[in-house]
Amino acid sequence: MTTQTAAYGDARSVLIGTVLLLTGGVLVGFAAIGLRLSVGDGVGPQATGFWRFFLSLPVILMVFVARGRLPAKPNLFAILTGVFFGLDIGVWHLSLTMTSVANATFIVNMGSLFVGVLAWVFLKDRPSIFWAIAVALALSGVWFLSAGKSAAGGASDIRGDMLALFAACFLSGYFLCGKLARDTLSALDVLFWATATMACVAFILCLVFREPVVPETLGQLKWPLAIAVCSQVLGQGCIIAGLGRVPPAIAGIMVIVQPVASALISWPVFGEALSVMQFIGGGLILVALLVAQRRPARR
Repeated sequence: MTTQTAAYGDARSVLIGTVLLLTGGVLVGFAAIGLRLSVGDGVGPQATGFWRFFLSLPVILMVFVARGRLPAKPNLFAILTGVFFGLDIGVWHLSLTMTSVANATFIVNMGSLFVGVLAWVFLKDRPSIFWAIAVALALSGVWFLSAGKSAAGGASDIRGDMLALFAACFLSGYFLCGKLARDTLSALDVLFWATATMACVAFILCLVFREPVVPETLGQLKWPLAIAVCSQVLGQGCIIAGLGRVPPAIAGIMVIVQPVASALISWPVFGEALSVMQFIGGGLILVALLVAQRRPARR
């Protein structure tokens, strides 16, 4: 018998966690759209990441005020959650400038899927055979989705591919540390401290890449603000809350709904109709989500 779901409460708790993760994945899917719109407004990718995180903090603090308390003292894993996600966003943005969108999208999403391996090694949380099947389906789906998006071509560079691989590793670290942070902190506390850390990491990356942080006009912050509320506060908030209820291996598969959401949003916003390959990819990912929730029979 696997230990994958034994330590995560009853079926109702796991169901709530699954819904939170799927909702978070859809909301985070807007981030790629918002990034593209923000860059079009003249805000660089690293600066967009910084403002996404920084503008989220007042919103999160308002929730604390409404609850009549201050953020709890952070644990190490809450800080590491922010470090890993901040590096994931920054490195992935850089990889997009050096390799094809298809390669960068496919490689970085491997981080979400293989977090189950890390959970097995470090947490002794052995995934089931259904997880392995779901990973294979999800990988195939992401490949079809990203290949269909870049069917017209796109230069590939091994340096960009390696950066995307590093981003995937950081993403796995984010999921693992997020789960560990939730063992002793509430989702709101983890979200606050992780987001504050992400803002610091993004600011440092702006300095490293010499990217202007302050926009020329306040109007240029409209898309970073939209990403902050939709993808960071609501999206990441749902994901972090879900990590406390669902095994990391399953959580990594649930958020693979993100590229599907991005592709669907791009259709009306940018007029980018989905290709047949993308429809196939989206279908495979949806099947993977269903398979991932299956539990092996107890023996």
